[in-house]
Amino acid sequence: MEDQTKKIEQILATMTQEIGEVPELMFHLSELKPEMLFEHVANKKFAFGGEHIPPKYKILMSLAMAAAMGMETCINTYTKLALRKGISAGEILETLQLARYVKGASVMAASKQAIKMLHDQKA
Repeated sequence: MEDQTKKIEQILATMTQEIGEVPELMFHLSELKPEMLFEHVANKKFAFGGEHIPPKYKILMSLAMAAAMGMETCINTYTKLALRKGISAGEILETLQLARYVKGASVMAASKQAIKMLHDQKA
C-alpha cells in the first residue's frame, strides 16, 4: 500500500510540474480508484510515445481534438501544458481555429446524405 501511495504522489507531482496543478478529476481518481489513475498515465505515455511526431505537435493535436470534442477541462489542461512548454499564444489560437474548421467540416460531411436529398429534390 505504501508503494502505491508513493506512485500516486509521484504521478500527482509530475502533473503539477507539467501543468502547474493537479487536474481535479485526477485528484479524485487518486483517492477513489487509483488503478484508473495508473491506467490514465499508462495511456498518456502510450499516446505521447513514438518518435515521429515532435512533443509540441502532440500537445497541439491533443488541444485541437479536445476543442473539437468540446471538452473544456481538457482544453484548459492542454493550454496550460502548451504554455508551460513554451508554445506561443499564436500557435494555440491557430490550433483552436483549425479545430473550429474541422468541427464545422465534420458537420457538413455528416450531413452529406441530407444535402444530396435536397439537391435531388431540386432537380
